[in-house]
Amino acid sequence: MDNHEAKFILSAYRPGGQDAGDPRFSDALEQARRDPMLEQWFRESVAFDAAVAEKLSATAVPADLRENILAGGKVSRPSRWTKPFVRWAIAAAFVLVAIVGSLVLREAARPRLAAWQTNALGVISSVINGKSKFDFQAHSATELVSWLAANHAPVAQEIPQRLVGLQSLGCKTFSWNGTPVSVICFMREDGGLVHLVAMSPSRQTRAGTTHDPQIVTQGAWATATWQAGDAAYMVALEGSREQLRSYLL
Repeated sequence: MDNHEAKFILSAYRPGGQDAGDPRFSDALEQARRDPMLEQWFRESVAFDAAVAEKLSATAVPADLRENILAGGKVSRPSRWTKPFVRWAIAAAFVLVAIVGSLVLREAARPRLAAWQTNALGVISSVINGKSKFDFQAHSATELVSWLAANHAPVAQEIPQRLVGLQSLGCKTFSWNGTPVSVICFMREDGGLVHLVAMSPSRQTRAGTTHDPQIVTQGAWATATWQAGDAAYMVALEGSREQLRSYLL
């Protein structure tokens, strides 16, 4: 099964989780677990479906809906289409279209991560899930920075102060479109993880990146990206915007 087929099947997955044990979804779910990019798409798809379901469930149903339906069934003349139930049904359809349209427009307008950022999150997820290993491990960020510099990998010129005091776990290097990228993983005070990504200078890096941290949420991830000099940096964690902001102070 490829990602295209898996997406087609997972598009029918209900956000409540009731399909988790359905054998018709098992192969597609396994494909998502193997592919970080597909897994991220699946998380966002389920979250969007849940948001639509929540909006629809908030629409009040008229108390006399049953009576209106029964009354409408007895009517055969075209002039009866002016009855309250039909008017309500038409109004409800407009409300539904407005809600879905609003959600679609909001989703389209929402800031999104650049390709290199999404790729970095995929690499981080792979390390966290044990599918790949750190290139070098140390509990001191200073040691990790020294190792990255010695191996000609991109290194943040200045690590955010809140990260400096955290215990580090290790670092990982990889290449995106031929551009070197590095990741340093830290242990948060609450037991979670927070990651610092550094990317070497490139035209693709500078596109859309500002000197002030730009916060974007994608699925379970909260990220802050900024430019310093010619390089780009990103701090990422699985959590809320508020949790992320505390590590940028």
